[in-house]
Amino acid sequence: MSSIARARYLLFFGIFNLGTYFLIQQYVANEYSFMTPIDQAIPFMDWTVWLYHTLIPGIVLTMFLLVKSRRVFFNVFWAAIMGTIIIHICYIMFPSFYPRPEIVGSGVTHFLVDLSYKIDNSSNTFPSGHVTFAWLMFWGSMNSKVAGGVLGLRRLYFLWALGISLSTLTLKMHYVVDVIGGIAVAASCFFIVKAIIRKYNLYNEKT
Repeated sequence: MSSIARARYLLFFGIFNLGTYFLIQQYVANEYSFMTPIDQAIPFMDWTVWLYHTLIPGIVLTMFLLVKSRRVFFNVFWAAIMGTIIIHICYIMFPSFYPRPEIVGSGVTHFLVDLSYKIDNSSNTFPSGHVTFAWLMFWGSMNSKVAGGVLGLRRLYFLWALGISLSTLTLKMHYVVDVIGGIAVAASCFFIVKAIIRKYNLYNEKT
């Protein structure tokens, strides 16, 4: 696939994902809380906001540099579209909000945390989109021949996806159940799409 074609598909995904996401935030009010003692015990660590915001660069780098196969590219792409639909239906059916801690101090890190809270303002915790798309990139790397040829890269992707997941908790953006739900959505969507592509022999590299 050409870089232009990849960019078009990623642009479509970005517009579809963010467009529906912000639309839901405008019209759906939070009703549920999934707070548990485990969530309350997790400390707030503002510096993890830097890891949290590596998601978009991670998606772009993965889909342009690592996922060279058409079949794997569309496996990840359609899984991301399916995941977006599932997540946003959940946001409508189970609108929830994580009570945010007070931001004390100044500096770039505090500014970035405050900005993150303003962007993610309501009705969007279960399941976590950040977690879902980070783990989709992990599954993409696991199926990438390029990633397989670089020693330790797949392990690095696992640690990165795990780090993204933990950052959603330490930033008080998501509940533990949101993380579990995000991983479940990512795995389900990726392997369902993979099975469909194999069954119907879609996106053959020769076509």
